[in-house]
Amino acid sequence: MSRTMGRVAAISLLLLLPAPYVAAGVGYAQARLRDERPPGWARWVGLATALAHLAGLVLLSKVTHRSPFQTESQALSFLAFSVAALYVVLERTSHVARYGGWFFLLAGLLAAASVPGLAAEALPAPAPNAADPLLSFHVGLALLGTAAIVTAGLFAGGYVGVYRRVKRAQLAVGPAGGPSLVGLQRLARDASFAGLALLGPGLLLGYQVVARAGTSAWAQVGIALATLQFLLLLAAWWLWWRRPLRGPVAAALNVAATLLAVAGFAIVHPMLTRAAAL
Repeated sequence: MSRTMGRVAAISLLLLLPAPYVAAGVGYAQARLRDERPPGWARWVGLATALAHLAGLVLLSKVTHRSPFQTESQALSFLAFSVAALYVVLERTSHVARYGGWFFLLAGLLAAASVPGLAAEALPAPAPNAADPLLSFHVGLALLGTAAIVTAGLFAGGYVGVYRRVKRAQLAVGPAGGPSLVGLQRLARDASFAGLALLGPGLLLGYQVVARAGTSAWAQVGIALATLQFLLLLAAWWLWWRRPLRGPVAAALNVAATLLAVAGFAIVHPMLTRAAAL
């Protein structure tokens, strides 16, 4: 397969992904409205789409000889995959399958937002400077950590909503009373831990990047934001784990970390990718 054909195949696959993500999300959402378990087809479509997304990203990286998030549109696609993949892992480890609609619809939205940029991308010319593997690994781990932070933030937001309804006696507690606070608490805790596990190594690499001569100011801003996100996530995870009755506080920390992660992705990442070869 030539480089051009490989790029066309990879981009074509990535362009087709929003539809199955949305289909899986709608299947989950309809099942939740009926208070039923999600249908088997929706779970398999979500898993298969995430795997196809991974294959497309790997192929794109192979044919371009760069990371699969070197442009803004590629980063959006990578973030969409990360959100979907993290949810698939959490669902299968926690055996809680109620909230897939949130995540697959978000993955579909992010993947759709990447479509115009991906469709317009031409085969990149050889970069004038060599790719920076250290920076690439740092950015990749930071994007995966961003997905984990957003995942934890969504679960935390769901926890706050259920908690308020319970406090106002609008929602009963128990198997028939709707979403479980304990289940949301466990999912937010696990997602927070995943964020720490991904963001921690990314930060260590980032500190090495910043320590080198000639590092851009945007890299330093990105490291500062990532450090603050890590500290907020660490505090939230500790509260979910050791002080479960402080769930509202932990949820607020998760939401704050999510807002910082979104700001970093929307502002810092584009400036960083324009200034370096990833």
